[in-house]
Amino acid sequence: MKAKKKRKASGPTIPGPPEGECIIPPAIPKSELHKLAFRHSELEAQAIRNYMAGQARDEKVLHVEKVASERILGREHDVWDVHTDKERWWVVTSPTNLYSQTLMPSLDYTLSFHIGLMARVEAHREPEGSEAEQELLLVTNRKLVQASEAFDQADEAEEFQAVGMQCRECLLTLIRELVDESESAQGDDLPKAADFPAWNERICNSLAPGGSAEYVRGYLKTTAERAWRLANWLTHATNASRADAELTLSAVSHVVGNYATWVVRKKASAPERCERCKSYRITVDWRPDVGSIYVPRCEACGAEKRPPKRRSRST
Repeated sequence: MKAKKKRKASGPTIPGPPEGECIIPPAIPKSELHKLAFRHSELEAQAIRNYMAGQARDEKVLHVEKVASERILGREHDVWDVHTDKERWWVVTSPTNLYSQTLMPSLDYTLSFHIGLMARVEAHREPEGSEAEQELLLVTNRKLVQASEAFDQADEAEEFQAVGMQCRECLLTLIRELVDESESAQGDDLPKAADFPAWNERICNSLAPGGSAEYVRGYLKTTAERAWRLANWLTHATNASRADAELTLSAVSHVVGNYATWVVRKKASAPERCERCKSYRITVDWRPDVGSIYVPRCEACGAEKRPPKRRSRST
C-alpha cells in the first residue's frame, strides 16, 4: 500500500519545543506582581511602602506582599516580603521593624526574633498614645514616664510614696498644658496654680460644654478628681505597697489618655464619621512637615480633612 502524504498545515509554522525539553516562562516583572497578590489591601501595602521610604531611603521599593499573619498573646503580627532594587527584606508589624533576608532567610526565625526583640524594647517605658497625643502633652508624658520608671525600681514604702508625689506633679503639669489648649484661663477668678480640682472643673466645662456632652464632661471630671485624691493619699501613706503605687500610676495614666484623646480630636475638628466612606475609624495625625497641624484621617479609606489654606492679604 502506498503511504498517504501528510497534508501541510495552512498558515505560518509555529516551532515547538525541542523534544524532551520544557520551556520555562520568563519571570514576571516585580512591578507587576502586586496585581496578583490578594492577601492584603492596597492601603496596607501603601503603609509598608511608606515605612520603607523612611527606613531605606536610598532603595526603590519594587514589590510588597503579605506572606504571613499570626496572632500571638492577643497581638496580630503581619510579615511582609519586600523587594527593592538593592535588597530583599522582611517587614514585621506591631510594632513595625525590618530585617534583611540575606542575614535572616527564615521567616519563622525572623518572626520569633522580632517578638522577643519587641518584648525587650517594650519593657522600657515609653509615652503612650498616638504621636499627636504625645505632642500635645509633651511635658506631661515625660513626667508620666519618669513616674513609671520610678515605680519599676521601687521596693520600699518610701519609694512608693515618691511615685505618688511624681503622679501628683504629673497631674499638675497636665493642667498647665491643657490650659494652653483651652479657653479656661480667661477671667479674673482664676484658681491657684496647685488647685487641681478647680482647674479640672474649668477645663472640663470648656472642653465639653452643653447638655449633649454632659456624660463626657462628668466622666472626665470624676476620673481626674479621683486620681488626684489617690495620688495625694499615696504621697502620705506610710504603709504604701506596690499594689497601691500601681493603681495610682494606672489611674493617672488613664486620666492623661482621656484628656489627650478628647483634646486632640477637638483641636483637629475631627468628624465622627468619614465624609467619604462613612466609616467611624477616624484617627488624628500630627503633621510637623506641613505646618505642625493636626489632621483627621480615615483608617478605612485613607481620606484626610485638612484645614483650609489661609488667603494672603492683598496689599
